[in-house]
Amino acid sequence: MTVVDAHAHVFAAVSDRYPRDVHELFPAELEATSEELLAEMDAAGVDRAVLVPLSHHDEYVRDCLDRVPRRFAAIGVPAPGPVDVEAYRRRRERSRLQGLRLYSLGEAGTTRPGGLDAFALLAELARVGDKLWFYGGREQMALLELALEELPELTVVLNHLGYWPAAFHADVHGRIRFEGPYTAEGLEAVMRLARFPRVFVLCAGMYAFAVEPWPYADLRPVTAALCEAFGAERLLLGSDFPWIRSEPGYRQTLAAVDALLPELDDANRRRVRGENALELFFW
Repeated sequence: MTVVDAHAHVFAAVSDRYPRDVHELFPAELEATSEELLAEMDAAGVDRAVLVPLSHHDEYVRDCLDRVPRRFAAIGVPAPGPVDVEAYRRRRERSRLQGLRLYSLGEAGTTRPGGLDAFALLAELARVGDKLWFYGGREQMALLELALEELPELTVVLNHLGYWPAAFHADVHGRIRFEGPYTAEGLEAVMRLARFPRVFVLCAGMYAFAVEPWPYADLRPVTAALCEAFGAERLLLGSDFPWIRSEPGYRQTLAAVDALLPELDDANRRRVRGENALELFFW
């Protein structure tokens, strides 16, 4: 069985060679290198990973793809400012990106898909078969539904069970801790997107919003509902490396999905743990 970690962050300390944004969660000197990730992957029996940089700087991720061929795929992060489709095309060619992680698609309350700030970019992603790696709140989830009515062929991966990100702080382990739990309203919004055949759900990041500790048993109703709505063929496994290295650990983080989806048979477990991601990405 090929296992794929479909959501991991790698980054170097800030330098001229490897620029990136700086935040209290990832200060300039902090590193989470591809070598460290590969060591965790090898110890846990993980074969490949999808890399998501912290900001719009592609330099380090591009270097990782060059140095370790066929083990990594990459999703980019948009640069600040207006949506620039041509810029994405250049980055895609230069850095071999296979999609973009977006938090916002446009102004809340927009009623026409074509009126969305990101619509031209979404159309481009759909045209070339790239992925929208989506992590938006209540208003943006409504806009995503609007966009998919026009672009049902767009491949979307809802980050972190489709959780709506909110105010957060760093916990004692240096990880994001959101102030609100996963809500019934949020689950309903995610479930509405199951009717679009190219929408997937990423099982990752549960540590940030689960009420109970690993393996996050309070999220069992959420994962059961998502599995029922989307099917195992549209669920992906992710670690959110490096934030989980010390607690609960890389191997344990991936094992949480097994605990949260005990109803899966062996064939469907293989799909969630790797086969779906293998089909979504070029390696």
